[in-house]
Parts: sequence; C-alpha cells; structure tokens
Amino acid sequence: MNPIVEHHNAKGRSDLEVKVGVRYWVFEFKVCNSENDGKELLKEAILQLQRKEYGLQELEEQILRVALVFSLEKRKFIEFSQCD
Repeated sequence: MNPIVEHHNAKGRSDLEVKVGVRYWVFEFKVCNSENDGKELLKEAILQLQRKEYGLQELEEQILRVALVFSLEKRKFIEFSQCD
C-alpha cells in the first residue's frame, strides 16, 4: 500500500488516497457531533469528491472514491457511500 494524506490537485486536496494493487482508493472524511448531521455531511462529502475531482488525476485501472461520516457521539462511521 502507498497511502497519501491530504493529496493536492488543482482544485483542492483529498483527505486520504491509497494505492492497493490496481485499485486507487480516495477517501473524503467528515465528522459530525450528532446523528442528525450525518446525512447532510455525507451529501457534502460526495459533492466535494465530485466537484474537486479527487483521484481523477491518477491513471489507474480502477479508481474508487468513498465518502464517510464519523460520529463523535457513537465513536464510529455512521454514513458512507461510494461515488462515481
């Protein structure tokens, strides 16, 4: 694995990118204080991945972009989605 934290591109920086074999994973993390914010933060993370085109500068066979929301209250990820 080759992890890159806060990888910059021309439009911003992703939270975490990891190359594993032929797959290139791009993660965008959000943190919420209450469960009510989870869905909104997930939408925000998905839009950020799409608008800023995180990971698309890489020439890999398979790019997987994932948005995740971590709850401070529950101490776990409460929302996640793979983006196109």
